[in-house]
Amino acid sequence: MSDQRYIARELLAQYAKQKKQEKLERRSLLLEEQMKLKKQNKILYLLLIILFVPPLILFPAYPKTQWQYDIYLYITQEMHIVIGTKGPLPFFTILSSIYLTIIMTIFSFYLCFVFIKKHGIKKEFQEFIYSKFFQAEFEASIKHPWLEKPLIKKIIISGMFLLSLSFGVFHFLLDEISFQDGSRRGALIQLSYNFKIGVILWESCLSLLTIFPLFYFGFLVIYLFNFFFRGLGTGKIVISQKRIRKRKKNGKRKT
Repeated sequence: MSDQRYIARELLAQYAKQKKQEKLERRSLLLEEQMKLKKQNKILYLLLIILFVPPLILFPAYPKTQWQYDIYLYITQEMHIVIGTKGPLPFFTILSSIYLTIIMTIFSFYLCFVFIKKHGIKKEFQEFIYSKFFQAEFEASIKHPWLEKPLIKKIIISGMFLLSLSFGVFHFLLDEISFQDGSRRGALIQLSYNFKIGVILWESCLSLLTIFPLFYFGFLVIYLFNFFFRGLGTGKIVISQKRIRKRKKNGKRKT
């Protein structure tokens, strides 16, 4: 009897120890997640401060001094960036547009660095790019199966990003972007460009339309290089028939 009691106590002690260890692991995981969220929030707050505060404080609506006027002329005549120059905030709009594009570019480089550091540029990179960009199915492919061909799908998706890039570049030439033309289409955007906050918000979005396609094409070059020259494949994860059969058998057993 004493031996049985001793064994029972040992088992209870081990069980309690295991439960305690599981609680500690859960707490550590929870703390790690909280730390990650805090870090992400700090980065987000810092980005928002960098995006909004300097333009609102430093950029005037019109050039007030000679050197500001020289900068204004250089941007509009040499760089051909004339967005909003016929509106109420010409100097502020073009400076904010350039500033936000630069900031978003730096932030995008940081995200790319983090991404490559995490996934690398080998097989995991191929799988990620394929799953995010080329795995989705088009609804129109039900009637037109040829749309699901890998080459066609890559051309369509790349064309969409190219269109986005073209629109992002073209918006720098919209000198009358703050004028409402009487139609409801784009009226909110046109109205927003009459206010500094509105300019910053829309320029942040439009800068993403300009920058994100560039990084997509950069990743596409790496993806194609890995496919043609390094033999890393398309990144498509193929589930073998044996695994499917095992899953079906396990499902039948559970039922």
